[in-house]
Amino acid sequence: MFIIQLLVTLVLLSGSGNADYASSTNLENTSLHTRTASPELVLESGLKPFRSELTYKDLKPDYNAFEQAASNLSDKLFENTSSPILSKAGDTGIFEYGGQLKLLKTVSLDQSIAVGPLTIHLMDVQLLEANDIPEDTRKNISVLNQQDIASKMTYIKILYSVENTTDQNIGFYGLNSVHLNTGNPTSADRNFMRKPYIYHQYNGVVMDNIAAGFVYTGDPDKLESIELVFNKIYDYDTGKTIVEPTSLTIPFETKD
Repeated sequence: MFIIQLLVTLVLLSGSGNADYASSTNLENTSLHTRTASPELVLESGLKPFRSELTYKDLKPDYNAFEQAASNLSDKLFENTSSPILSKAGDTGIFEYGGQLKLLKTVSLDQSIAVGPLTIHLMDVQLLEANDIPEDTRKNISVLNQQDIASKMTYIKILYSVENTTDQNIGFYGLNSVHLNTGNPTSADRNFMRKPYIYHQYNGVVMDNIAAGFVYTGDPDKLESIELVFNKIYDYDTGKTIVEPTSLTIPFETKD
């Protein structure tokens, strides 16, 4: 049975502070369009970036290392009184896993895109800087990132939801990968904001809210665009492909 994932309640926090590369972009009035993803953009490690729910036999499954790290980070969310959505570049707040947070760049989307039987609702894409990250959080993020992080890191946060608008039983593994104009694509299996339980079955009219976080090691000032690649959409019962992998490009900078 498909379980709807709920995003932790997000509270707007305002603050101060500036960076040379701080910027805000509003694309609410600019339509984004999906296209069939080039085969070279579809990463094998992102095809099934988490275990199928069919492997979970009870309420407390035998977690692998990645699922345990995700569970530990999920527990951290309940230790904090609030998790911020920062709205303007330069705003500061509390990192939901412990430490301080600063918004470097943000793209406000608020767009819905139909992809076959599913609708992808894109909300925000942000570039953030987290500081004073606790040791236990660093350890868990490092496991999910598959590479060690320090007490300060920059990361990309993507907020979106997936809605099945039909009565079909649909299979969809969500994001496959993230491709930046600066190079070095990141597979969705490095999402440190994932939940330990992740279901890819959309049985009937349901919606799934998703937060994805990917460590970014490049120069923030050089990040100008991000291409999201989504996995194929298929009939969950037969395995037949309904929509091939798709992609869309989101600019962090608007051209005059």
